[in-house]
Amino acid sequence: MGFLDSIFGGKREEPDIEEFLNSLGEEEEVEEEEAERYVKPIQLNSVQDYDKIMAEVNRGNIILLNIRPLATKNAVGLKEVVSRIKESVLEMGGDIARITEFYVLVTPPGIKIVKRRSR
Repeated sequence: MGFLDSIFGGKREEPDIEEFLNSLGEEEEVEEEEAERYVKPIQLNSVQDYDKIMAEVNRGNIILLNIRPLATKNAVGLKEVVSRIKESVLEMGGDIARITEFYVLVTPPGIKIVKRRSR
């Protein structure tokens, strides 16, 4: 029993953190506002998605790349396309980093990702 429970005599419900975090990614019907750059989620479904991803990076957009669809279908294709993206992005002055098991962050020139592991 917590201190506040002893004062107020009630039990507080624990928030459902997983539900809250999952709701952050829900799509809403919102008109796209004009901006110079965007953070865009893109699913990597095939090796052919390379061109779509690089077009967005060339526009200056940051890509949150979901690699799960291709990872579950074609590991060799996944390695091939991610290697091509990495080579192209680093060559142009951008950056790339894996942020979770199935998400990769890709940034355009002028934006670097701090890559340090927490200890």
